[in-house]
Order: sequence, then C-alpha cells, then structure tokens
Amino acid sequence: MLKPEDNILSWTKSPFSTEIQSEAKKAYEDWQKGITSELVDSYAHPLSFGTGGIRGKIGNGIGKMNLYTVGRAALGFLSYLRDTKEKPSIVIAYDSRRLSKEFAELSAGIGASLGVTVHLFPKVTPTPLLSYAIRYYKASGGIVITASHNPPEYNGFKAYLADGGQLVPPDDALIIKRIGEIEDWSSIPMLSKTDKVYKKFVKSVGTDCFKSYLKELKKAKIQSKAKPKTRTNLKIVYSPLHGTGGEYMKEMLSFFGYKSVFLVPEQKKPDGEFPTVKYPNPEEKDALALCEFHAKKKKAEVFIATDPDADRLGVGVRKSDGEYEYLNGNQIGSIMAAYLCEQKKAKGKVYHLVKTIVTTDLQEAIAKKNGIKIKNVLTGFKYIAEEMKQIETKKNNLFLFGGEESYGYLPVPFVRDKDSLSSALLFVEILAEKGDLLSYLNEIYLKYGLYRESLYSLTLEGSSGQTKIKESIEALRKENLIGKLIGGRKVVGVLDYETQTASGKSKTSVFKGMPKSNVIQVELEGNAKLTIRPSGTEPKVKVYSSFASLKKPKKTSEIPSLWESLGQEISLAETEFLKLAGLL
Repeated sequence: MLKPEDNILSWTKSPFSTEIQSEAKKAYEDWQKGITSELVDSYAHPLSFGTGGIRGKIGNGIGKMNLYTVGRAALGFLSYLRDTKEKPSIVIAYDSRRLSKEFAELSAGIGASLGVTVHLFPKVTPTPLLSYAIRYYKASGGIVITASHNPPEYNGFKAYLADGGQLVPPDDALIIKRIGEIEDWSSIPMLSKTDKVYKKFVKSVGTDCFKSYLKELKKAKIQSKAKPKTRTNLKIVYSPLHGTGGEYMKEMLSFFGYKSVFLVPEQKKPDGEFPTVKYPNPEEKDALALCEFHAKKKKAEVFIATDPDADRLGVGVRKSDGEYEYLNGNQIGSIMAAYLCEQKKAKGKVYHLVKTIVTTDLQEAIAKKNGIKIKNVLTGFKYIAEEMKQIETKKNNLFLFGGEESYGYLPVPFVRDKDSLSSALLFVEILAEKGDLLSYLNEIYLKYGLYRESLYSLTLEGSSGQTKIKESIEALRKENLIGKLIGGRKVVGVLDYETQTASGKSKTSVFKGMPKSNVIQVELEGNAKLTIRPSGTEPKVKVYSSFASLKKPKKTSEIPSLWESLGQEISLAETEFLKLAGLL
C-alpha cells in the first residue's frame, strides 16, 4: 500500500493524459504545503471497500471513480477468482448512472484478458437479478456497477461471491489486499469490445435468466389468499426513479396477475442525471412526490418506488380520505415479517428471520411470538446473505425473511441481496388480501408492541471528516455511560462491536459469529436503543434510534398519542447522544 504522497506521484506519469498529470502535480504541490482540499484527497487517499464495495464521486485520481480505479478493483477481484477457482466465471451488471456501462464493459474486458468467462447483462439491470444470475449460471462471483441511491455525480463497484452475496470474511480481506498491491496503473488491461479475446470470453445474458427468476418466485409461494380479480383491479403506481426497475417490475407484477400497474411517465426511462429528483432515494419523501401525484390522479391503492439499482423499495398506501401514508423501512419490513411469520405453521420445519442490529426490535418480538428463530447481524445485507448460507446447511431449516431499516428486504431464499422485486410482490399481495394495510399495521402494534425508530445522518466530507467521525465514536467508547439518563431513559447496557465487549446488562453472546465493526450500541431501559456507526458507503456518521413504548397500547385509539410521545423521546435522546459524541 503506497503512502499518500506516492499515490499522488503515481498519477503524474504514463499512462495518464497530460491533463491528469498536470492536475496530480498541482495536488502534490498542495500536499507539500500542507493544504487539505478535495483535489489533494482525490489523489492522495484511495477509495476503500465498505459495506458495499467502493463508491465515490466520478473524477480523476485514486480517490475518485474512473476507468483506472474501477479497473484496479476489477483486476484485483478477477485475478483472485482466476487463481482460486478451477473454471472461473463472473456475471456483470450495471445501472443507469454516468459511465456505468463503460465501467461494466471495462470489467468484462479485464475478465476476458485473465481467461475468466464473463456473462454480461446487455442493458441496465436490477442488482437483485445480478445476485440471482450468479447462482443461475453457477458463476464464481459477480460485479455490479452502481452507486445505489447516491446523487448523479457518484458511481460504485460492488463485488459478489459464488453464493450470490457480497464479499465477506475471509475473502474480502484477501481481495482488498490484492487490489492494494496493484501499484502500476499501466498494468490494467483496457480491452476493446472488438478485441478477439473480449469476443471469446464475454457472453451476453439472455432473457432466460429473468424467466427463471420469475419461476423461482412462483415456487417460493409468497402469494396471498387474494382473489385473481382483486389482483387484476388493484391500482398500482410505480416509479423506478430513472433507474433499472421499470421493465422488470412491470413484467414481474403482470406475471402474477397485476394488470393495473401505471409507471410514472417522467421517471420510467433510465437516466443517470435523475432530472426530476434531488436524490433518487425512495427513503426520501421528496423523491416520491411524482408517485403520489399520479397515484392521486389514478386513485391508486398504493404507489411504490425503487432506487436506481432496484434493490430498495419505498411505498405509500392510500388512506380513507384519499391522502397517502408514507411507510418507513422498519414499518414496511415489519408488515412483511409479521405476515410471513403468521403464515408459517409447517411441522418439522425451523424458520429463520434475519435482521441487522439497527433494524427495529419489533421484528424480534414478532419472530419470538410466532416461534421463528431470530438472528441479528451487522449492518450490510452481505451479513444477512452469510447467515442464509449457514441456515441452508442445517436439515429442515429454512430462511423466511431478511431485512434492514434502510428499505431493503428479502422474502425469498434464492437471491442473496435485498430485492425490491420479490418484496414489491409480497407487499402488494398482503395489500390485496388485507385491503387496509394501515389497520393491519395497527394490529401488529397491538399484538407485538409499539415501536418507533429514527435515523440521524451527519455528512462529514474528506479526510478531515473521516477523522472527526472516528474521534466521535472513540469519545463514546471512553465514556462511562452506564446509569446515565439519555432521553429520559437510563442506560442499562453498552455493546462495543469493535472491541466486542459488553457492559451493564448487555451480553457478549450477541457478538457470536460476528466480525468486528466500528459500532457502539447503547441499550436503554424499556427496550430502547441508540446505535452509532460510520457509513460504509458514504462520508457520513449515522445514529439509529429505536424505542418501544413504555405503555403497551390496548386499543387502536391509543396509538397516535403514544406514537407522538415516542417521537419526542427519540428527538431528545438523539440530541443528548450527539452531544456526548461531540457531534453537536
């Protein structure tokens, strides 16, 4: 691994253009003067693998997404597959972003130059289908070029292994090490699509792959008791937010009998500039404004939206007054979890629900009350996929549902990443059967407990931002929190996932089978939690709050006031927690 100054200097010579070389020389001059800037960061500090591979702004330098940094990641990953697999093969997909197709074809060419068979999707494709395709082709791994829901100036590179899940230990460390050892930028093959070697090793993924996915989805039996006529007449407004989901979602819903699906016209075509939204993220209410507009015009029962790579799903359901209720990721996941858990009564089978440590504990209450095994894993869907791998090795054990609060869910066992397609199907199936999902959600709260969650994100750009994030978490690590009042509730336990130590009433058993991670979770009385962690894909520090109501509602009319009270508790707790971390 080169020093920052050597990283900068490596861009001041061939194979880079004179323009890039000149820019790198300016960065080096600034570095020597001790100047901190985006230019210096771009050339001095490499993009690092987080929960979702590498992700960053498009531009020049080792700290930006460009043909060389993507090529370096692809070369390191693909050479690892070549050296560790007998007949190495790879599946590659890409989204609608700037340079996504070029990065995908570059990676395909690198695979070909190494003698790796490449299955390349010929058009923009949802990430969950990449995960499925790896298993369909029995490939050694996969690559998807996407920056998920980030703004247009970002792109990313995500790597997958043979099970269809993202990189996990020990492979991730070995692959990252190999990528770091590539110091000669001219060693990255830049094969043309017309090259004989490219043509020999790169094959196009056909329509048979998606047809197979649909057959597997039918076999998964997540369809409800709804009548065919109800499905036909259910009005659904859908937006892919200029991303990959459009054609696939419509075809999938039609396959299962939903014939009244209306695509938001302004957002249905792939467009990496995302012209109608500030952020193409279904977690953001503003991004769903056009969905709601068209839903009202159509008097649709529901609107759904997916992010650009179609692995996350956001929804709004119609209320009796014609307005729409936006459900958050915890609520959407809990509706799915409750429905599936309440359906599974098969004798002799052990069903498993897997969620991340920052996802609502309502799902834990749901699982336990229905006799479903529950497992908490670190943030990142790759850890859910890893747990799925363990589940399938045990006789009569079946994966039921996996989810995370950030609008990612998986209700089927044949994909190993969050999947908006199968999740959308399950969601509309529950709607078709229940009719009123908001009443069903209230039933869940009455049966299992009322929980409310919140997420606070603070963006801290550049190397100085990364230092600030580390210092804030370290400050909490040194603080004696047991017994302190946060948001009016006493701290009863602290879990440090980096040192894997527990204090107070917290137990070290939660760390069993978990890799270390820079996360601190504070447990408060009355089943409440505050969790702080750095984002694995963005320059952010995130604080997650999850509070159960101290008073369990006995009837629906009690829920609104208790919900409001929980919101006030969480707001106060977040503020006090951020002050303790030195972030406010």
